[in-house]
Amino acid sequence: MSSTAFSGLFTSFVLVCGRRKAFQKIPYLVVTPQQPKSRTRRSLRLDCNELSNQPLCCRYPLTVKFEEIGLNFILAPKSYEAFYCHGDCPYLTLQKNAHTHLATLSSPNTVQPCCGPRKMKNITMIYFDLNLNVVVANLPGMVVDRCGCS
Repeated sequence: MSSTAFSGLFTSFVLVCGRRKAFQKIPYLVVTPQQPKSRTRRSLRLDCNELSNQPLCCRYPLTVKFEEIGLNFILAPKSYEAFYCHGDCPYLTLQKNAHTHLATLSSPNTVQPCCGPRKMKNITMIYFDLNLNVVVANLPGMVVDRCGCS
């Protein structure tokens, strides 16, 4: 005699010779897998503004308006956020290179590390060239993305 078992919501059945007979109630657990939480990358960027009282090396906003500085041949963008770096670089703060740290340790009377751009980004610009042709160009190093000491 053959038998086949089936599980339902709360009751299991056994088919014996084509007849369905309930034999007991069996509790069970429903497991639903979820997407693992993704880890977010820590940002090394320290952003400040004019109201910040941050003495350390920091990235500050700087809006460049092309028409105000006489660059009327630029069609787009008319302005953009370039950002700039400013602040102190005390011992072991945001130093980019190990040799900067070693030089500071070996000769304390030398020039200390200074705050400057560590990573730059591009912008896309539309402008007239010298022959009045419209040019679309991707210009590297136009936006400060991250500041650091070196």
